[in-house]
Amino acid sequence: MQLNRAENKDMAKRRYGFDEAKITRFLKEGRGQGSGSAYQPWLTIQDVSSHGRSTRIHSRKTQREHHLLSDNETAVFLMLDWSDKVTDIREQFPLDRDLTRRIAAEMGVAHPIDPHTRTDIVMTTDFLVDLDDGAEKKMIARSVKPHGELEDKRTLEKQEIERRYWEIKGVDWALIIDIDLPVQRIKNLRWLHELQSLEHMVSSYQGYWEDRCARLLACISQANTMSIKQFIRYMENSQGFATGEVITTLRHLAANKVISMDLDARFDINSSIDAIGVNSTTGSLRRTA
Repeated sequence: MQLNRAENKDMAKRRYGFDEAKITRFLKEGRGQGSGSAYQPWLTIQDVSSHGRSTRIHSRKTQREHHLLSDNETAVFLMLDWSDKVTDIREQFPLDRDLTRRIAAEMGVAHPIDPHTRTDIVMTTDFLVDLDDGAEKKMIARSVKPHGELEDKRTLEKQEIERRYWEIKGVDWALIIDIDLPVQRIKNLRWLHELQSLEHMVSSYQGYWEDRCARLLACISQANTMSIKQFIRYMENSQGFATGEVITTLRHLAANKVISMDLDARFDINSSIDAIGVNSTTGSLRRTA
């Protein structure tokens, strides 16, 4: 049965809209609660009609899938997930409505509402992050916005509610704007993250990719006069690597920080192999594949 336009609109309102009953249900489900692998974001990609591409992406740091509602959120997540100082990432973190209502009233602005039900919504912060640099543990909150949206007065009002909220909570809050994001670094992090695990890759026997990692690491230290392109050819001609396997292995090892490369430069196979550094030993390889 084909639905008409009005029926489609009504379905979208029910799916994405919020009323008190839905907010109560989310609270009972544990949305916005927990930490690490147990955390459940207040909003998932199924709950909102987002601008840009919504993404679910797995983190080995938290051992769960994260729900990112835009390309910019995904970019920030990749940087957070890469950082050794970050110990937990909670996306779409809900703010206490009683406090955001009070702040809005003090500011003399309207509290954000659902446009269809006229219900005060539960505001969220894009990322609430736990940091530990060895000397200090702390929590930070980060909002992510396209620069064009900051020309809108209402957007600025909501950002100010959020800023004041975290100020009251004693948590460092900041706004991240898309034009300030390091484009090349994010491209490289996305490229590496895709091969953080090789469990989905076809292999001829158990432990195949662990063997490939060990063999590459054994050879790379002896190839300091080669370019990456020459090293690829050497591994294919003398070490039994199939076409494409050297790059796959390099990406996997870099994604797991066994080897390092300049994340702020475009990966170039004509560069010297010296551009790749070995950070770890083969003893940790079996955990990475």
